[in-house]
Amino acid sequence: MDDGLYIVTSPEFIEAILHDRNDLFLKSGSPENRDMVSFPSSVMNSSGDDWAFKRKAMQPDFSLRQVSSALQSTFALTESHLAQWQTGPTSRDIRPLLQQLCFDVGCQFLLNMALDREDRAAFIALSEAIILKTRDPVRLPFNLFDRTASRLKTARESAKTVAQAALARAGQQQARGRAAELGMSFVNRASLEDAEWLCDEFCAMVLSGLEPMSAALAWALHLLTSHPEVLNRVTAEADLLSGVEWATGGGSVNLDAFPQARAALMEALRLFPPAWLTGRNVARDTTLGNFDLAAGSAVMISPWINHRNARFFEEPDRFRPERWLDGTLQQHLPRYAFFPFGGGIRRCIGEHFSLLHMTLILVCILRRFILEPPSKTRAKAYPALVLRPLNVKLALMPRVFAGETMGGTDECSFSRQSRTMVETI
Repeated sequence: MDDGLYIVTSPEFIEAILHDRNDLFLKSGSPENRDMVSFPSSVMNSSGDDWAFKRKAMQPDFSLRQVSSALQSTFALTESHLAQWQTGPTSRDIRPLLQQLCFDVGCQFLLNMALDREDRAAFIALSEAIILKTRDPVRLPFNLFDRTASRLKTARESAKTVAQAALARAGQQQARGRAAELGMSFVNRASLEDAEWLCDEFCAMVLSGLEPMSAALAWALHLLTSHPEVLNRVTAEADLLSGVEWATGGGSVNLDAFPQARAALMEALRLFPPAWLTGRNVARDTTLGNFDLAAGSAVMISPWINHRNARFFEEPDRFRPERWLDGTLQQHLPRYAFFPFGGGIRRCIGEHFSLLHMTLILVCILRRFILEPPSKTRAKAYPALVLRPLNVKLALMPRVFAGETMGGTDECSFSRQSRTMVETI
C-alpha cells in the first residue's frame, strides 16, 4: 500500500496512536522543518531521551499544588487588566485583550516577573506570524522570497531576544539569593549549557498560554453571550462565590466550587478545542485495527471532529454546558471522545494550569462586566496552529454589585468575603 494521509476518529485507534510505546507513530513537525518549528529545543518539539529528560525536569512545576499556588497572582493580574479595559456601548474584539492578559499570566507563572508592553508585542507579533505561516499553502522554491517565512524568522528572532533578556534577569535574581521567588524550578537549577533549551522552552510556553488560553476564553465568552440563559447561570454563580469554600488545604483548588463556569469552559473546549488537530507519522509498516499503514503515512487526529460525534454527545453541535455538571458524561465517555489537551505521554503539561486559571479569569470577567454582543454576531473559526476565534466583539458595561461599581477601580472587585477567600490560596 502506498503511503497516504488518514484521519483517525476511533477513540480506540487514537489511544493506540497516542500511547504508542514502540515508536511506530512519531510526532509530526520534526525539528528538521525549521520553517514550521519555531523552537526546536522545547519539550513539545523534542523526542526520545531528550524529550523524557526535559519533561521530567518540568513536571513538578505543573503539579496541581504548584499551579494552584499561582492563582492569587493571576487574580491580581486579571483585576489589573480588567480595570484598564474600556467600557461603554461600543463593541470591541475581546481576543486581543485576552491575549495580553494571558501573556502576562504566563510570564508571571514562569518567571515571577512581568515583561513590558514592547516585549509583549514581540511575542504577539510572533504568534501572528506562526498563525499566518501555518495557514500558508504556498511552499516556494528555495531561491524565491517567501514573505511569510521571512516574517516568521524576524519575529522569532525578536521574541528570542526578549526571552534571553528575561531569563538573564531571572538569573540575576537567583544570584541575589531570590531563587525561591522564581516561578519555574527547572530555571533555578539549570546550568549554562541548558541556555538554548530554556530560551526555546520559555518562548514555547508563553505562546502556549497566549494563544490557546486566549482562544478558549474568547470562545467561552462568545458562546455565553450567545446563550443568555447560560450566561445568567454562570454569572449568578460568580456572584455567590462569597459563600463558597473553594480553597482547600495545601493550596489546592476545588474546581467543584465553580460548577457552572467550569462546565461552560468544558463545553467551549468541546465545541472549539484550540488544539483542534494533531498528527503522527508512521515510522514502519504496521496495522491499525484492520487497516494497513505504510511507512511514511500520516495519521491525523482531530479533537474537533471527535468532540462533535453524535455517538458520544447528544445534540453535539449545541452549546449545552449542563451536560458536564453531574459527572455522568465523563464516566461513560470513551477515553478519546473528549481530549482537548491531547493524550498519552505527550498530553499537555499545562492542563491543570489552563483549567484553573481560565476558570478564575472567566469568573473575574463576569463579576466585573455586563457583556453585550452586537445585534448580529459573526464570530468565525480560523483553523491554523490553533482554532482561533475571529470577530468575537463585545461591549463591556460595568456592573454594580454589593453596592459598588465593578469597573474602573484598581482594587480587587470581589466582595470582601471573596477577597479573603482568594487570599487564602
